[in-house]
Amino acid sequence: MNHLANATDVDSTVLSWGVAKWLITEEKHGSSMSLGEVLVLPGQSHEWHNHDESDEVVYVLSGHGAFTIGEGNRIAIGPGDSLHIPVGVFHDSHNTGWEPLRLLVMYSPGGPEGGAPEVAHEIVPAGDSLVMTTSVEEPTAQ
Repeated sequence: MNHLANATDVDSTVLSWGVAKWLITEEKHGSSMSLGEVLVLPGQSHEWHNHDESDEVVYVLSGHGAFTIGEGNRIAIGPGDSLHIPVGVFHDSHNTGWEPLRLLVMYSPGGPEGGAPEVAHEIVPAGDSLVMTTSVEEPTAQ
């Protein structure tokens, strides 16, 4: 069994708001936990969702943003911050900065990484070029 994973050797899950690379999974490593690196692009958010069977732990590697954990509990986050999201608690994340919000995400037990919160996403095979785009909306006239 291979105990080592490197981000360059795993597929990228491209989402409307960023990208995830699942480094350690039950499927590939027989682990009961999963670990991934997630990038939330500037100005983007992932939708309000929960995980019915897993705790989630998030560690902020770089960037700035906010997490909402449960109703009305919005928390500003930055490098070095960590968050615990208990089983079943609804949450979302927002990148409030100008650079990608880079997160280390762990699920215990693993499993939620197998299905992104969004239905539509693209899988980019390991080693293939990854292209991510952002958009800037024109201000509306008032």
